[in-house]
Amino acid sequence: MKKIVSLKEFTPERVCLVVIFALTWLGFGAYTSILLIPLFILFLLFKNRRVYVTQTLKDRPFITLLSLFMLNNVISSLLSIDRWVSVSLSVLWFFLIFLPVVYTRVSLSEQENTFVRAVIPAGFLISMVVVLYLSALFIRSIATIGRQLHDYSFYFMSEGSTPDMIILLGGIGYGWIRERGERRGPWLGFIYLLFCSFGIILTGDRGGGIAFFVLVIVLLASDYKRLVLFFLILAAVVAVSLSMDSLWGVRKFYAYIIEKSVRDYVINVGQVFTFQVAWNMIGDHWLTGVGTNNFWAFSDLYGGEKFAYAHNIVLQFWAENGLFGMIFGLSIIGLFIYRWLKSYKLYRYRHIALGLGASFLAMLVAQLTNCTIWAFQSAVPFWLLAGAINAVYYIVRDQKNGEPVSEVFTGKKGLNISGD
Repeated sequence: MKKIVSLKEFTPERVCLVVIFALTWLGFGAYTSILLIPLFILFLLFKNRRVYVTQTLKDRPFITLLSLFMLNNVISSLLSIDRWVSVSLSVLWFFLIFLPVVYTRVSLSEQENTFVRAVIPAGFLISMVVVLYLSALFIRSIATIGRQLHDYSFYFMSEGSTPDMIILLGGIGYGWIRERGERRGPWLGFIYLLFCSFGIILTGDRGGGIAFFVLVIVLLASDYKRLVLFFLILAAVVAVSLSMDSLWGVRKFYAYIIEKSVRDYVINVGQVFTFQVAWNMIGDHWLTGVGTNNFWAFSDLYGGEKFAYAHNIVLQFWAENGLFGMIFGLSIIGLFIYRWLKSYKLYRYRHIALGLGASFLAMLVAQLTNCTIWAFQSAVPFWLLAGAINAVYYIVRDQKNGEPVSEVFTGKKGLNISGD
């Protein structure tokens, strides 16, 4: 049996990163993300890393869009209330995007490959821990005949960030399984997606559920038979479970799920209300916005209640940072998607590249009914995904012969990530 990763490869830097990423994915992102930024700066100061900083600074499309985005946000913040806090946050977001993009370029390089050898396996293991925890809650609910019911979120996570982490890690884990797998890889990846889908359904998050199924469609788009089988199995499980409504206290469990669905419906109505609040805010501040992190300060003027954010990434960009802030922000995201589409099939670890891009797209779908990428626990992992996509693009672009080499890592040979 192949080793997951050789212990001799765990340098202090890798150990530090894996521990912090694991804590971030487990729900401590509000604290660990603050540690990651200075760590990225520290690691990038090493002599052999400075070249990647220089190369990223020469990435004109990315740097131009990011600089314009920050400049626009600073200007809109200077014109708003609480201007100095808003300006400080606008500058912080520049580094929160720039540093992960630079660092993943280092960690995905052929010399380092920390992302493939250490971070991605850790992400796979964390996704298993999260879904197993949710499954244990489900089993306990059934075993106690519905007397012990819970909101299905991971112990350290909020209800909002739990589906985000399953989506983010689901694509990464699938790609890792496929690269390691030989003949059984497609089926092991398929089973893994079914397992994660059970977890995402338990969270009861509609936006997260839709985003996860988008993830599945992207991952299995070239394997339509398994894609169809996935949804057939899902439909069959739902039908069978509903027919068992009178057994083992399942009736009370479903009553709880229905009650939670009603509460979620009320929440969703509230989300639609925040859309209206955001749109009204845009009507008065369509050009410059109300300033970074000021949505909450203005929301009660347009809806009578305080809302932290607009529950929609497009409306959030526009309401806080104006028309050009929205254009520049979405253009940065669009640039990463374009580069992923151009490069993922040619990358050495093709399935990992597919998983990274699929998670990125699915996270964006989730942001249409939420806006958690501006929360620290989700922001750094999200922009690390973007950075990984960007790094793959440059690795492929720099290949001298321009030919795909992923074939040697499929079939009988599989992926050797042990370093042997």
